[in-house]
Amino acid sequence: MIKNSPSLFISQLVVRDYDNKVVYNESFHQGVNIIRGKNSSGKSTISNFIFYILGGAFNNWTSEAKKCKDITAEILINEAVYTLKREIGTSPLTPLQIYWGNYENSKSDSFGWKVFPYKQTENLVSFSNALFNALDFPQVKGDLDSNITMHQILRLLYIDQETHPQSLFRFENFDPPLTRKTVSEILLGIYDDSLYSDRILLRDSEKELDLKEREHKNLINIITHSGLSANRGSIEKELTSTKERLQNANQEIQNLREAQTIKTTKRTETNTEKIKTELSEQKGKVNFTISKINQYDLEIADSKQFIATLEKRINELNNSIQTRQFIGDLTLTHCPQCLSELKNDIGENHCKLCKQPTEEEIEKANARRLLQEMQLQVKESYKLLEQKERVYTELQGEIPSLTERMRFLQKELDLSIENPQSTRDEKIDNFLVSKGFIESKIESLSNQMKMVELVEKLKSEISELTSKVKSLKLNISEKEQDQKVKITSVMNKIKQITLNILRKDLPRQDEFKTGQIIEVDFLKDTFSLDGGNNFSASSKTYFKNAVLFSIFFSSLEFDFMRHPRFILCDNIEDKGMEKERTQNFQEIITDLSNEYLEKGKYHQIIFTTSMVSDKLNGTKFCVGEYYNTDNKTLKI
Repeated sequence: MIKNSPSLFISQLVVRDYDNKVVYNESFHQGVNIIRGKNSSGKSTISNFIFYILGGAFNNWTSEAKKCKDITAEILINEAVYTLKREIGTSPLTPLQIYWGNYENSKSDSFGWKVFPYKQTENLVSFSNALFNALDFPQVKGDLDSNITMHQILRLLYIDQETHPQSLFRFENFDPPLTRKTVSEILLGIYDDSLYSDRILLRDSEKELDLKEREHKNLINIITHSGLSANRGSIEKELTSTKERLQNANQEIQNLREAQTIKTTKRTETNTEKIKTELSEQKGKVNFTISKINQYDLEIADSKQFIATLEKRINELNNSIQTRQFIGDLTLTHCPQCLSELKNDIGENHCKLCKQPTEEEIEKANARRLLQEMQLQVKESYKLLEQKERVYTELQGEIPSLTERMRFLQKELDLSIENPQSTRDEKIDNFLVSKGFIESKIESLSNQMKMVELVEKLKSEISELTSKVKSLKLNISEKEQDQKVKITSVMNKIKQITLNILRKDLPRQDEFKTGQIIEVDFLKDTFSLDGGNNFSASSKTYFKNAVLFSIFFSSLEFDFMRHPRFILCDNIEDKGMEKERTQNFQEIITDLSNEYLEKGKYHQIIFTTSMVSDKLNGTKFCVGEYYNTDNKTLKI
């Protein structure tokens, strides 16, 4: 099987009621799948169930649907089999259960299921993230308007009856244009996760640069208006001179004390003991902080080694999956031992050499599950590493001030022991007062030096940020140019296929036969032919379907597109389209589908109709019975 990546196909859909009775159970296949029947027979309910089980947010259930308990679907994502289960509730944000394997195995393996919430939390991955990972979709950061979820992706894959025919995206009350643009970029294959990250980083860097520049300007203004100097050399010179004055004052005090009769008192001992106690506590703080730094240093090294091991295992597992996919495509025609030709008389999913059954799909699913779990471990480990590094940095930042205080206390203790006297004459008191002023001056100069250092640091950071912004803008420009090449190719193909489908319409809308220019704007959610879209309601519906199916068929032309090669259309003859016209459209779509299947371009189309084409009715393209009000889709 030639793989288009990514791909999403439904193999089986099962619906149960509250008595656990199966009320709908049908299998689906590659290519066109037609659910047909009279109006009000439950076709739209099945379409909504498919939308919902694949991750859509939906709760506008019919009375018949509300009698059902849950939906189960066996699906194929990138050739790996998964089974999804979701309860039919009143909340559109109901969680989704995922089983890595097929539907039959899931029924007897209650421990193999894992529950994923609709929204991601700090500790839980959402089911959109899980399905995105399986589809190899980028994990789009919801930094701007809103998160990109499976619901948002499905809005361009599900053509429902409620949405206005002039809108490409399924209707939603709160519909930010940026969300539509991002969804289209993902599906068209032009979304670049690194480009998105660069744009976010550029925005944050420009904000930080602006903040640093304003901080630098304000700091310079403060220094200037305070009459202080911003020159490091002059401050250092004055600070050195002031420290010499302090040293001289201390020497004078010591000389005066040595010249006097020393009289030691109880009070002197008390002051010395006080300094000793504080010094001991300060040494304890320094030792404790150093111990914690050493501890975090070891823990950080261990964490980095653990992350490196995990990333190596992830890389090896990815290589294993790719190798398995490559080797799986090699077909043995002769025995490697005796070189005799191997007989091709065995069934599918059996080894041509040993004739044993294989479980390739289960192995692929298990490999994907293991890969996702290890990726989650790496993410959590990086978060813990970041916390440890932050604490490590904070502890290192405390060491200078703690050490400086310890040295100061040691000097005070030395001075107190050398001069254990309590009586002071007027000269000593004057020197002590002078010493206080000098120490105050040193403190002021030290603070001034800190301000100068902060100014220099800000200048350095501004220089680095300026260089970073320039580099990011260059990277973004190069990546956007690559985007333009891809989007031009994709949009040209979409317009080409759309015009082809319009040309094959019955002679109902003259513009469809003569029109030349197709314009599609995902940001504005609009599309036009030669600048207009003022057609009849049925022609608007035909035009809209033509554009959405053209996006779908274009994904079979370009491997870089992330469209999952799946489309769901409810009531293909919506808005009063006549029988002959809708049947003609059904045949056009089926013919195109068959052409791509013959080329090995696998895909899945599911559509409902009350006016099935006579050429298609009762053929291999139909799923289930022909439904009516007496024989509805749900057997309740």
